[in-house]
Amino acid sequence: MKRLLSLLTLLSITLSPLAADMLRFDHITTSMLLKKGKEPVNVEISLALQGRDLQKNEVQMMDVVQSALGGLWAETLLTSQGKAQLKKSIVSLADSQYGIEVDFVYILDVVVEMATLEKCLELIKEVR
Repeated sequence: MKRLLSLLTLLSITLSPLAADMLRFDHITTSMLLKKGKEPVNVEISLALQGRDLQKNEVQMMDVVQSALGGLWAETLLTSQGKAQLKKSIVSLADSQYGIEVDFVYILDVVVEMATLEKCLELIKEVR
């Protein structure tokens, strides 16, 4: 009997991700601050989230992702520790703010664009 229960428990743990939703956010564009100089830069990130009821909570999950991104410096997002921090933050915020269970966060792409509006204006002045 104990073997049967442990087998059923193992099966439910193994098969539980199969019942989970996958939600993708492609090309989220936001502004983040550089730690050095506090200048804004444009960041584009693509994520895939796996968890329960993510499709029906898409708006809440976008809010969670934006909040998690707002808590990081742009440079931090480019390091492996920063990416791990972002993943933990998304899982934690989803649970604490909305009671949404996120099992996995996959970072598909990160692009940090250093050419801010101020730098573009400087280049235009130099060309004249």
